[in-house]
Amino acid sequence: MGFSPRLIVADVSLIISILIAVLIQRSAFADNVKVGFIILAGIFLLISVVINVIEANQRRKDKK
Repeated sequence: MGFSPRLIVADVSLIISILIAVLIQRSAFADNVKVGFIILAGIFLLISVVINVIEANQRRKDKK
């Protein structure tokens, strides 16, 4: 099982999402800025999940 560029993008998106969440916890931004960061972190998390689901489905099809 090798690493494809899509899986690397998914991992980087997940790491960025986690880093944004830590930034939100540790900083004293205004509420509207925090909401923007939450939305941004959610987008990165969604990208990671979608890429991983697509890869899992492709691996399942390749096994058959």
